[in-house]
This record gives sequence, structure tokens and C-alpha cells, in this order.
Amino acid sequence: MTGSTDATLTLSIINRIKWISLIFIFAGVPLIVNPTAYDYWYKPKIDSIYALIIIIFIAVFFEKIIFKKTFRFRKTCLFIPLCFYSFSILVSTFLSVSPELSLKGDFLRYESIFTLLSYVLMLFIFSNFVAREEEFYFLIKALLFSTFFISLYGIIQYAGFNPTEHFISSFRPSEHRVGSTIGNPNFLGKFLVLVLPFYIACFFKAKSWLEKIFMLTGFIFSFLALVFTFTRGSWIGFGVSMILLFFIMPVKKGVSQKYKKAVIVIVVMCIAVMSAGLYFADDSAENKESFFPKMKFKFSSSFDLENGMGVATRLFVWKKVVGIIKERPIFGYGPDTHVKVMRSFNLEYSRKFNNYVVIDRAHNNYLDIAVGQGLFGLGAYLSIIVTFMAWLWKTIKMERERSLKILLCCIFSAFFGYLINDLFIFSVVSVSPTFWALMGLCLTVKKFQGQQSESSA
Repeated sequence: MTGSTDATLTLSIINRIKWISLIFIFAGVPLIVNPTAYDYWYKPKIDSIYALIIIIFIAVFFEKIIFKKTFRFRKTCLFIPLCFYSFSILVSTFLSVSPELSLKGDFLRYESIFTLLSYVLMLFIFSNFVAREEEFYFLIKALLFSTFFISLYGIIQYAGFNPTEHFISSFRPSEHRVGSTIGNPNFLGKFLVLVLPFYIACFFKAKSWLEKIFMLTGFIFSFLALVFTFTRGSWIGFGVSMILLFFIMPVKKGVSQKYKKAVIVIVVMCIAVMSAGLYFADDSAENKESFFPKMKFKFSSSFDLENGMGVATRLFVWKKVVGIIKERPIFGYGPDTHVKVMRSFNLEYSRKFNNYVVIDRAHNNYLDIAVGQGLFGLGAYLSIIVTFMAWLWKTIKMERERSLKILLCCIFSAFFGYLINDLFIFSVVSVSPTFWALMGLCLTVKKFQGQQSESSA
């Protein structure tokens, strides 16, 4: 009797370890900072990911050895695309022009072979180890809870107070933008584009007014943090995401027209306020970092295709990157070798734009994958995305239960906006783990439908 009790307790502890590790990967890692080091955003996060994945697989190993528990691998629609993508990572590393960079990762990027494979493992873990609908929603709410504090911290940063400001302040950007615990304004914007629609889904799912108020507050705070990043690519991604959601969101009969009219009125009012603010903005030297003058500069520079920072610079880099992809088109130059490969046009860039930077990414995730893993790797990655989005859209069309359909529509719009945002930014270890884990988690929705049909039978 005692032995049986001890075995049950041990198994319970192992399951608890796996569950806590899943929660920490999903909702805890984005909050991690290490203000005692120069890199207090990226390395702590990816090291935590490595450690938590190892802990999960050790727990599974002990389950197998001690309790003879058989792990049933759940084969999803992404199995074959993931195999091809993993193969491209391995081959491009083997053929890398800089094996050291591909194995260890570039400083402050850390997207080595091990990081890329850990993304694949996270998708596998979340699509297999989340067993119940309650666990699914708990993880989503935990992510939204941490995003609330990430956004709040970003707003506090914008107000001028940064509690974890680095000791060597000269290495920090002087422009008035926010990065919160994600690290960089562009990365924070990308993270928020992915997460914001989930507030809408959980708002409609919430049963209590307290929970609805939290979801609404979280959405507002996260939206403000997104605005304060002054990241145009993320604004575009979020705008596309919301427009798409506006058209695909299921609305009860009788309120459809009122819903659409209300949304249109809100959008028109926001545009009117923004337009007035931009028109009357005082963009003198002493006020250039204020909200409307900075917003005015962002909009005006977007139309300067020759010298505008952020637009012309990206067009310049994209043109150069297409040229280097042609030199090694199949398997690329190797994971995280971008800083070495792109070094050749640093000087031309600095002369043209009078701005010295070390170019280590194309600021287009699809071009960056083609550089690191070649067109084979890019094709494998796109096959994952297309297969997932096609599966998600098919699931939306077949779903009849309204609350679940709203959730699926929000997921679809979130990923769509994120993929649009990727046209202007690249993969980073402070955001990509959330993207891959969310993709794996979303694949469990069909499993829950089976549980619901069994419970209602």
C-alpha cells in the first residue's frame, strides 16, 4: 500500500514538473531579464528554453523507466514539413561557411542550430503534452497575464522610468522608444502583434465581468505599448490582423450591422484624432521626441524611398541580400552566419545613409531564412506556415460552436498579422519561442473537440 502511494506521489511530482515547465516556457520566459549583464534580454531567455526542454524530456524519460509509461506520439499535419525543416537546419549547419557561428550562435542573436531545433521541439512538446481543454485555456491566460505586465512595463518606460536600465547606459538606444522585457522596440511590437488578438478571444470566452474587464484592460495596455514602440512594421501587421478579424469574426444575427458600424465609428474617430495630432504637431528640435512629432517623422520618412530611415534602408539591404542568396541558393550559408555574410555591404550602407551600423539581418524573416538555410529551408518553413494556416482556416469553416469559432478566428488573425510583420523584421529568441509554442498549442484544439463529444455522449 505504501509502495503504491509512493509511486503515485512520484508520478504526480513528475507530471507537476512537466506542467510547470510548460507554463514557464509559455508565459515565464518572455518576462526574463538579467540586469547584471550586458545582454539581459536574449541569452537568459534562450538558456532558460534549453533548460526547460531538457527538464521536460528528463521527466518523460523517468516516466518511461520507472513507470513503464508509453508515450504516444501525436502525429499532426505539420509532421512532414517539420521533418524537412529540421533536415534543412542540419544540412545547412554541416555546409556552413562558419561552423562556429552556426553551432554557438551570433552574439546577441543566438539562433544557432540548437535554437532552431528547440523551436521545432517546442511545437512538438505543446502539441503532444497539453492534454485537456482546461490546460489550453490556462496557458493562454497565463500568456496574457504576463503580456499585461510586459505592456505595463513598456508604458512605464515610455513615461521615462526604466527600473532595469542597464548599468552601461551609453550602449542603450537614446531614442524615446520602448522594448520592455522583450528587449527591442521592433521585437516588442512583433510580440504584441502575435498576442493582442488573444485578448479578444478570451474576452468573449470570459464568464465573469472581472475577467472581461481584465481582458479589455490588457488589450488597451498592450495596444498602447504597441503604439509606443513606434514600429511601423508592427503597426501594419496589427492593422492587417484587425481588418481580417473584422471580416471573419462570427457575430450573432441581429447585431452584425450594429457591431460593424460601431467598429467603423471607433476607427474613424481614432484616425481623425491621429490626423489632427499629426497636422498640428510641433516638430521643433526640443519637441522632436514627443509623441505626435515622432509619429509625424515616422509617417513622412516612410515615403522617402531614397534616404528615409527604415524604408530606404530596408530596400537597400533586401536588394543586396537577394544577390548573396543567389550565390548559395540551395542550403544557404548556415544558421546565424548573417553577420559574416552581410559584412561586405556595411561600408556602402554607412556611406549612403550616413549611419554606421553592423548589418546582421535583412529585416525580412523570409530572406533571412533563405540566407541561413537556403531556398530549401525557406520552402520547408513556408510549407509549415501554409499547412498550419490552411488547417486552421479549414477548422474555422467546419466549426459550429460560436465561442470556439471566435477563438479560432482570433488565432488566425494573430498569426496572419505576425507573418505580415515578418516582412519587416526577423526571428529573435525573445519572440520566436512564443510563436512556435503557440502553433503547437493551437494544434490541440481538435483533440478537445473529441473530448467534448465524448463527454456529451
